[in-house]
Amino acid sequence: MTELKHLFSPLRVGSMELKNRIVLLPTALGYAQDGVPSKRLTTYLEERARGGVGCMETPCSFFPASEGIEGTFMLDASDRDHIPAFRKLTDLIHSYGVPIVGQLITLMGWRREKGGPYELVYPSVTAMRRREFLPPREITVEEIGLFVRQHGDAAKILRESGFDAVEVMGGVGAVLSRFMSPLANLRTDDYGGSFEKRMRLPLEIIAEIKKKAGEDFPLLWRYSGHEFMEGGFDVEEAGEIGRCLEKAGVKWLNLQVGWHDSPIPLITKEVPQGHWVYIAERIKKKISIPVMTTYRITDPVMADRIVAEGRADLIGMARALFCDPEFPNKAKEGRLDEINRCICCCRCVDQAVGGGKPFEICSVNPRIGPELDTPLEPAARKKRILVVGGGVAGMEAARVAALRGHQVTLWERSDRLGGLLDWAMVPPNKTELRYVLDYLGNQLRRLGVDVRVLKEATAEAVIMEKPGAVVVATGSHPIVPLIPGIEGPNVVLALDVLAGKADVGQRVVIVGGGKIGCETAQHLLTKGKTITIVEMLAKIGVDIGASERFITVNGLRQAGVALEPNAKVVEITPEGVKTLREGSEVTFEGDTVVISVGMEATKDLEKALRGKVDEIYAVGDCVEPKRIGDAIKAAYLTARDI
Repeated sequence: MTELKHLFSPLRVGSMELKNRIVLLPTALGYAQDGVPSKRLTTYLEERARGGVGCMETPCSFFPASEGIEGTFMLDASDRDHIPAFRKLTDLIHSYGVPIVGQLITLMGWRREKGGPYELVYPSVTAMRRREFLPPREITVEEIGLFVRQHGDAAKILRESGFDAVEVMGGVGAVLSRFMSPLANLRTDDYGGSFEKRMRLPLEIIAEIKKKAGEDFPLLWRYSGHEFMEGGFDVEEAGEIGRCLEKAGVKWLNLQVGWHDSPIPLITKEVPQGHWVYIAERIKKKISIPVMTTYRITDPVMADRIVAEGRADLIGMARALFCDPEFPNKAKEGRLDEINRCICCCRCVDQAVGGGKPFEICSVNPRIGPELDTPLEPAARKKRILVVGGGVAGMEAARVAALRGHQVTLWERSDRLGGLLDWAMVPPNKTELRYVLDYLGNQLRRLGVDVRVLKEATAEAVIMEKPGAVVVATGSHPIVPLIPGIEGPNVVLALDVLAGKADVGQRVVIVGGGKIGCETAQHLLTKGKTITIVEMLAKIGVDIGASERFITVNGLRQAGVALEPNAKVVEITPEGVKTLREGSEVTFEGDTVVISVGMEATKDLEKALRGKVDEIYAVGDCVEPKRIGDAIKAAYLTARDI
């Protein structure tokens, strides 16, 4: 058994006792209800407390929230009437021996008073890359005083509510971040200019919190250890900020990286695991309080090594604990192959941060969103269930059905489980998709699912099996459009290219600029091919999440891929493709034409079985081709209800 003794060693932070070094990072999930904990938020946090984290954080507004979506975004710590509801939450988390921290946060918007306007306030209104949703304005000195007092009042409410500490969020280009940044703070009064003046507001907030919540109430700080913005501060100045905060009485530094506007990858799959630890390591050398490293750490062995080598004292996790609330317990007990690992798809970030709506789907953990409102119950009546199809939907359906006590058999016609993930792992930086198959495969073995590969499922074979219920998960197949020349010898399918079943020439035209087309281009770039992507829509990569799209599209452009939107293919010729663009014919030459225009459901077996078996369900791509998380969630819900 792998012993992770460093990761699971205790640590004292002020008056807080942490049983291990794993911290659940604060994320505004949209699970609050009128500014107080809902059942969904309570369940989310309780599952992770039960799962063994050393400490958890939850974001709180320090200024009044308005009704509607803003009231569900996070807890509202500006209202003393919320103390009883907060106390129920903190008492529950404490029952698991876990301290809970309230993080005071504003990203851009701020409100002076209840019912007042929600405004974007900055230290200075400077030109940034961000597309603002409201016109920003410069905050006044009088308003800064109110801003400070609101922090102190909220911290006092958190203490009286049973929270163990308060953290202030001052990173990623948010309001406090901009005060600390030489890039964004161009003020000429006492709150801008020199380093000391740029730190005046943070220090005033610290003093106010200590005055109102008490010197003995641990005060923590989260900020960017490097802004990665031209004109912003680097890791050296971030270290000086850390020294200043420590001197003011801060008890830990929770390090973010960059701004939301930074023009480089920060949290996506292009960033190697553990890449940003060097920032924590360099800042840690300048201070004596604990330092937390965050972003792109999902491997418990790596996390243990980081602590063992003294590079950081704490490991902050959000996505890893979205995916598996039992991550800490499993790691501590050596059950590493049972951890449901994050695949770094960033779908959660696109929802919870960029989407402005509640977090409802994780690509690997279906117990997110509404599913948190109800537990997974054992089946009232056990059945013999046959699952047809060994892709992720079929594997998840088999896992959940077996977990509930059913006797489950899974048939897969190929020689391995995984379905389309085999080709999905081929493009660069996609190897973490392997975690999905490893986890589900291990779960099926552990639960005793009878897995039969190379088993063709005809309707007759299924009927002869006499199952109590059939779950059809036969997946999808590529769409072959009716274009003149589509049957030519120079035409191949993207899936065949990724699977290594089709050769291509030096010059390649990819028809279809969605996610699959872009990833096929990334793969062919590693082979040295010259590539053109032709897309009939106005944008390339419209089905790629916001966190990844700019990286993907810019990366292709910088690599020399010709991106050609607004071009509808009307004919494929031996020389390439003919398209129509704004009424004019445009030809793109290539030795090989790769078709990547989407997938369609494989419904033949389901149609053949309807009315011939007692119970039949269809899940995953054979219903409608979507993303991994949609297939897994649909399979979970179906198997939950059998």
